[in-house]
Amino acid sequence: GGDDVTWARDLEARQDKCLTELELLQQRVYKLEADCCGAKAAENTSKMDIVIGCSVGSPAVYMAAVIARKVNCLIKVFSHSSNTKEVDSSVTNKLLCVNNGETDYCGVNLIYKDTPTPQFMACPGRLVAVSGLSNILRYVVRERKYTSLYDEEDLESAALIDEILSLVDSLEQRAHGSASEVGQILNNLAKHLQSTPYLAGDSLSIADIALCCTLTSLDTKLIPNSLRTYLVNTIRSNYEMRVLKAFLNWMPGEC
Repeated sequence: GGDDVTWARDLEARQDKCLTELELLQQRVYKLEADCCGAKAAENTSKMDIVIGCSVGSPAVYMAAVIARKVNCLIKVFSHSSNTKEVDSSVTNKLLCVNNGETDYCGVNLIYKDTPTPQFMACPGRLVAVSGLSNILRYVVRERKYTSLYDEEDLESAALIDEILSLVDSLEQRAHGSASEVGQILNNLAKHLQSTPYLAGDSLSIADIALCCTLTSLDTKLIPNSLRTYLVNTIRSNYEMRVLKAFLNWMPGEC
């Protein structure tokens, strides 16, 4: 009834508040560790300035939103002259409201282009030979020093994440293929969740970001129930991932 709906909304609001407070506390802990004992490499706090070129509906659109939420910057959206697909204004409006009112600088420029895979520039005018969702994410976490999302010094963990990213790359490349082909890749990815809440263990990694952004771009009917549950739980449990709620019409929430 109505009371149950109100209770659920109140509970979600309290969860969101707790996650926000947890993120702020985590940032303070990282800063204390870096300042006092050097136990953790300090994250790069300089202003980000990147350009992502991708096709309309690409998972990179949602990846841009996650990156902007993580570094707390704004997004600008453009349509390149090569783009022939119609731009969804509702998606654009949701992208533009990411972190609006919380920050005053734009760190992510998203350009819709007629390109099969996302392209990436580290800053306007300086092209970096990086393309594809996983490679862009690797570059960003290395540049920002987000070792909690991908720690290359932890060889076993990095190898597992790389293996999973190769599967996500296959999914990205075959997203418009046959349902059986897409389903096989999704089932292979779901196997990594049989004993852990995240793809590469007990905490969020860039493999989860890549997969969640790809799932957000897929037809809901193609996503197995196990991965739908995983997507919902990952979004609700991680501050930077909560921005994806706005793009899922079957999961209520605002950006």
